[in-house]
Amino acid sequence: MKVQRIYLCENSIEGIFTAIYQAWSSRYGHANIKIQEKNDMGLYSNFELFSEYFMVETDLTLVTKVSRSIKEKISDEAYQMVYRVGISNYKGKADLIYRFLIFGFSVGPKILGHLSNEIVGQIYKINRYVSNEVHHMHGFIRFSEQENRILVSVIHPKNNILALIAPHFADRLPEERFIIIDGNRKIAVLHLPGKSWVLIGLPNYSEASYYQYSSKEEEYQDLWKAFFENIAIKERTNFNLQRNNLPLRFRKDMTEFQS
Repeated sequence: MKVQRIYLCENSIEGIFTAIYQAWSSRYGHANIKIQEKNDMGLYSNFELFSEYFMVETDLTLVTKVSRSIKEKISDEAYQMVYRVGISNYKGKADLIYRFLIFGFSVGPKILGHLSNEIVGQIYKINRYVSNEVHHMHGFIRFSEQENRILVSVIHPKNNILALIAPHFADRLPEERFIIIDGNRKIAVLHLPGKSWVLIGLPNYSEASYYQYSSKEEEYQDLWKAFFENIAIKERTNFNLQRNNLPLRFRKDMTEFQS
Protein backbone atom coordinates (compact mmCIF):
# COMPACT_ATOMS: atom_id res chain seq x y z
CA MET A 1 0.00 0.00 0.00
CA LYS A 2 1.35 3.42 -0.97
CA VAL A 3 1.90 6.10 1.65
CA GLN A 4 -0.54 8.96 1.17
CA ARG A 5 0.90 12.17 -0.24
CA ILE A 6 -0.46 15.48 1.02
CA TYR A 7 0.30 18.67 -0.91
CA LEU A 8 0.17 21.79 1.28
CA CYS A 9 -0.62 25.05 -0.53
CA GLU A 10 -1.49 28.65 0.24
CA ASN A 11 -5.14 29.57 0.65
CA SER A 12 -5.72 31.09 -2.79
CA ILE A 13 -6.91 29.93 -6.18
CA GLU A 14 -3.32 30.32 -7.43
CA GLY A 15 -1.94 28.15 -4.64
CA ILE A 16 -4.61 25.50 -5.18
CA PHE A 17 -4.06 25.35 -8.95
CA THR A 18 -0.30 25.02 -8.46
CA ALA A 19 -0.80 22.13 -6.04
CA ILE A 20 -3.22 20.44 -8.44
CA TYR A 21 -0.69 20.65 -11.27
CA GLN A 22 2.10 19.20 -9.13
CA ALA A 23 -0.11 16.46 -7.70
CA TRP A 24 -1.37 15.47 -11.15
CA SER A 25 2.06 15.45 -12.78
CA SER A 26 3.50 13.31 -9.97
CA ARG A 27 1.57 10.31 -11.36
CA TYR A 28 1.40 8.96 -7.83
CA GLY A 29 -2.27 8.03 -8.22
CA HIS A 30 -5.22 10.28 -7.43
CA ALA A 31 -6.47 7.92 -4.72
CA ASN A 32 -3.15 8.32 -2.88
CA ILE A 33 -3.07 12.12 -2.99
CA LYS A 34 -4.75 14.83 -0.94
CA ILE A 35 -4.43 18.60 -1.33
CA GLN A 36 -4.76 20.85 1.71
CA GLU A 37 -4.91 24.66 1.88
CA LYS A 38 -3.89 26.91 4.77
CA ASN A 39 -6.71 28.21 6.95
CA ASP A 40 -7.40 31.90 7.67
CA MET A 41 -4.79 31.84 10.43
CA GLY A 42 -2.12 30.70 7.97
CA LEU A 43 -2.03 27.21 9.48
CA TYR A 44 -2.76 23.70 8.23
CA SER A 45 -4.93 21.01 9.81
CA ASN A 46 -3.43 18.42 12.12
CA PHE A 47 -0.72 16.39 10.45
CA GLU A 48 -1.66 12.79 9.64
CA LEU A 49 0.43 9.75 10.46
CA PHE A 50 1.88 7.63 7.65
CA SER A 51 1.66 10.50 5.17
CA GLU A 52 4.26 12.29 3.06
CA TYR A 53 3.97 16.09 3.02
CA PHE A 54 4.98 18.40 0.18
CA MET A 55 5.06 22.19 0.57
CA VAL A 56 3.84 23.89 -2.61
CA GLU A 57 5.27 27.23 -3.76
CA THR A 58 2.78 29.10 -5.93
CA ASP A 59 3.85 29.21 -9.57
CA LEU A 60 1.82 31.46 -11.89
CA THR A 61 3.02 29.56 -14.97
CA LEU A 62 1.42 26.40 -13.63
CA VAL A 63 -1.68 28.34 -12.61
CA THR A 64 -2.12 29.48 -16.23
CA LYS A 65 -1.78 25.91 -17.49
CA VAL A 66 -4.43 24.58 -15.13
CA SER A 67 -6.79 27.47 -15.89
CA ARG A 68 -6.43 26.92 -19.64
CA SER A 69 -6.98 23.16 -19.29
CA ILE A 70 -10.22 23.66 -17.34
CA LYS A 71 -11.61 26.06 -19.95
CA GLU A 72 -10.57 23.92 -22.92
CA LYS A 73 -11.31 20.42 -21.60
CA ILE A 74 -14.38 21.18 -19.48
CA SER A 75 -15.88 24.66 -19.97
CA ASP A 76 -15.66 28.34 -19.06
CA GLU A 77 -18.64 27.86 -16.75
CA ALA A 78 -16.82 25.10 -14.88
CA TYR A 79 -13.81 27.38 -14.51
CA GLN A 80 -15.96 30.16 -13.04
CA MET A 81 -17.49 27.75 -10.56
CA VAL A 82 -14.12 26.36 -9.53
CA TYR A 83 -12.80 29.92 -9.13
CA ARG A 84 -15.64 30.87 -6.78
CA VAL A 85 -15.06 27.73 -4.72
CA GLY A 86 -11.36 28.60 -4.58
CA ILE A 87 -12.06 32.02 -3.02
CA SER A 88 -14.66 30.68 -0.60
CA ASN A 89 -14.15 30.09 3.12
CA TYR A 90 -15.01 26.40 2.73
CA LYS A 91 -12.57 24.19 4.63
CA GLY A 92 -11.21 21.46 2.39
CA LYS A 93 -11.90 23.33 -0.85
CA ALA A 94 -8.50 22.48 -2.37
CA ASP A 95 -9.10 18.74 -2.31
CA LEU A 96 -12.74 19.21 -3.37
CA ILE A 97 -11.61 21.14 -6.48
CA TYR A 98 -9.00 18.44 -7.19
CA ARG A 99 -11.66 15.70 -7.09
CA PHE A 100 -14.00 17.78 -9.25
CA LEU A 101 -11.30 18.23 -11.91
CA ILE A 102 -10.39 14.54 -11.90
CA PHE A 103 -14.01 13.80 -12.77
CA GLY A 104 -14.32 16.80 -15.11
CA PHE A 105 -11.29 15.96 -17.23
CA SER A 106 -12.66 12.45 -17.74
CA VAL A 107 -16.23 13.41 -18.81
CA GLY A 108 -15.76 16.97 -20.12
CA PRO A 109 -18.57 19.57 -20.14
CA LYS A 110 -21.12 16.91 -19.16
CA ILE A 111 -19.88 17.08 -15.57
CA LEU A 112 -22.12 20.08 -14.88
CA GLY A 113 -25.12 17.85 -15.48
CA HIS A 114 -24.09 15.30 -12.83
CA LEU A 115 -25.91 17.08 -10.01
CA SER A 116 -26.51 13.84 -8.14
CA ASN A 117 -22.75 13.36 -7.77
CA GLU A 118 -21.68 14.39 -4.27
CA ILE A 119 -18.61 16.33 -5.41
CA VAL A 120 -20.45 18.18 -8.20
CA GLY A 121 -23.34 18.94 -5.87
CA GLN A 122 -20.98 20.43 -3.29
CA ILE A 123 -19.27 22.56 -5.94
CA TYR A 124 -22.68 23.92 -7.01
CA LYS A 125 -23.63 24.64 -3.40
CA ILE A 126 -20.45 26.59 -2.58
CA ASN A 127 -20.56 28.41 -5.92
CA ARG A 128 -24.10 29.60 -5.13
CA TYR A 129 -23.07 30.59 -1.59
CA VAL A 130 -20.22 32.80 -2.89
CA SER A 131 -22.35 34.26 -5.71
CA ASN A 132 -25.06 35.21 -3.21
CA GLU A 133 -22.56 37.11 -1.06
CA VAL A 134 -21.26 38.98 -4.12
CA HIS A 135 -24.86 39.88 -5.01
CA HIS A 136 -25.49 41.14 -1.48
CA MET A 137 -22.36 43.28 -1.51
CA HIS A 138 -23.39 44.99 -4.74
CA GLY A 139 -26.36 46.40 -2.86
CA PHE A 140 -25.07 46.71 0.70
CA ILE A 141 -21.70 48.43 0.23
CA ARG A 142 -21.68 52.03 1.51
CA PHE A 143 -18.99 54.58 0.59
CA SER A 144 -17.89 57.51 2.77
CA GLU A 145 -16.10 60.53 1.33
CA GLN A 146 -12.83 61.33 3.11
CA GLU A 147 -11.09 64.71 3.45
CA ASN A 148 -8.91 63.84 0.46
CA ARG A 149 -12.07 63.28 -1.66
CA ILE A 150 -11.47 59.52 -1.85
CA LEU A 151 -14.52 57.27 -1.40
CA VAL A 152 -13.83 54.53 1.14
CA SER A 153 -15.81 51.44 2.08
CA VAL A 154 -14.82 48.87 4.71
CA ILE A 155 -16.49 45.47 4.52
CA HIS A 156 -16.10 42.13 6.30
CA PRO A 157 -17.17 39.39 3.85
CA LYS A 158 -17.03 35.71 4.76
CA ASN A 159 -15.44 34.88 1.39
CA ASN A 160 -12.49 36.45 -0.42
CA ILE A 161 -14.69 38.23 -2.98
CA LEU A 162 -13.06 41.64 -3.57
CA ALA A 163 -11.94 40.69 -7.07
CA LEU A 164 -15.54 39.77 -7.95
CA ILE A 165 -17.22 42.93 -6.64
CA ALA A 166 -14.59 45.42 -7.93
CA PRO A 167 -15.71 45.35 -11.61
CA HIS A 168 -19.27 46.28 -10.59
CA PHE A 169 -18.19 49.51 -8.88
CA ALA A 170 -15.45 50.34 -11.39
CA ASP A 171 -18.14 50.23 -14.09
CA ARG A 172 -20.57 52.42 -12.14
CA LEU A 173 -18.04 54.86 -10.66
CA PRO A 174 -15.52 55.22 -13.52
CA GLU A 175 -14.56 58.82 -12.65
CA GLU A 176 -14.21 58.32 -8.90
CA ARG A 177 -11.24 57.51 -6.70
CA PHE A 178 -12.38 54.78 -4.36
CA ILE A 179 -11.08 52.10 -2.03
CA ILE A 180 -12.95 48.98 -0.91
CA ILE A 181 -11.24 47.34 2.06
CA ASP A 182 -11.71 43.76 3.23
CA GLY A 183 -11.18 44.21 6.97
CA ASN A 184 -11.03 40.46 7.60
CA ARG A 185 -8.14 39.81 5.20
CA LYS A 186 -6.40 43.21 5.20
CA ILE A 187 -6.58 43.62 1.44
CA ALA A 188 -8.13 46.36 -0.68
CA VAL A 189 -9.30 47.30 -4.16
CA LEU A 190 -7.99 50.65 -5.41
CA HIS A 191 -9.54 52.54 -8.32
CA LEU A 192 -8.44 55.77 -10.03
CA PRO A 193 -10.48 57.72 -12.61
CA GLY A 194 -10.19 56.26 -16.08
CA LYS A 195 -7.95 53.38 -14.96
CA SER A 196 -8.33 49.73 -14.08
CA TRP A 197 -8.74 48.70 -10.46
CA VAL A 198 -5.94 46.91 -8.61
CA LEU A 199 -5.90 44.57 -5.64
CA ILE A 200 -3.30 45.23 -2.90
CA GLY A 201 -2.40 44.01 0.57
CA LEU A 202 -2.68 46.21 3.68
CA PRO A 203 -0.41 44.54 6.25
CA ASN A 204 -0.53 47.58 8.58
CA TYR A 205 -4.25 48.19 8.16
CA SER A 206 -6.00 50.10 10.95
CA GLU A 207 -9.72 50.67 10.49
CA ALA A 208 -9.74 53.94 12.45
CA SER A 209 -7.31 55.57 10.00
CA TYR A 210 -9.82 55.21 7.16
CA TYR A 211 -12.56 57.28 8.79
CA GLN A 212 -11.46 60.88 8.29
CA TYR A 213 -14.69 62.22 6.84
CA SER A 214 -14.94 65.26 4.59
CA SER A 215 -16.73 68.34 5.91
CA LYS A 216 -20.05 67.36 4.30
CA GLU A 217 -19.89 63.60 4.80
CA GLU A 218 -21.27 63.56 8.35
CA GLU A 219 -24.11 65.86 7.29
CA TYR A 220 -25.03 63.51 4.44
CA GLN A 221 -24.83 60.51 6.76
CA ASP A 222 -27.19 62.18 9.24
CA LEU A 223 -29.64 62.95 6.43
CA TRP A 224 -29.50 59.37 5.19
CA LYS A 225 -30.08 57.98 8.70
CA ALA A 226 -33.03 60.34 9.22
CA PHE A 227 -34.54 59.25 5.90
CA PHE A 228 -34.01 55.58 6.75
CA GLU A 229 -35.70 55.94 10.15
CA ASN A 230 -38.67 57.98 8.91
CA ILE A 231 -39.47 56.07 5.74
CA ALA A 232 -40.47 52.96 7.69
CA ILE A 233 -44.10 52.24 8.60
CA LYS A 234 -43.90 51.06 12.23
CA GLU A 235 -47.22 49.22 12.09
CA ARG A 236 -45.92 47.06 9.25
CA THR A 237 -42.52 46.21 10.77
CA ASN A 238 -41.48 42.62 10.07
CA PHE A 239 -38.11 41.85 11.67
CA ASN A 240 -37.93 38.30 10.31
CA LEU A 241 -38.41 39.53 6.74
CA GLN A 242 -35.84 42.27 7.33
CA ARG A 243 -33.27 39.74 8.51
CA ASN A 244 -33.94 37.52 5.49
CA ASN A 245 -33.47 40.41 3.05
CA LEU A 246 -30.64 42.08 4.97
CA PRO A 247 -28.69 39.63 7.18
CA LEU A 248 -27.41 41.07 10.46
CA ARG A 249 -23.74 40.46 9.60
CA PHE A 250 -23.82 43.10 6.85
CA ARG A 251 -25.27 45.86 9.00
CA LYS A 252 -22.17 46.86 10.96
CA ASP A 253 -20.65 48.17 7.72
CA MET A 254 -23.76 50.06 6.59
CA THR A 255 -24.21 53.76 7.36
CA GLU A 256 -27.89 53.54 8.30
CA PHE A 257 -27.21 51.03 11.10
CA GLN A 258 -24.26 52.87 12.68
CA SER A 259 -24.87 54.92 15.80
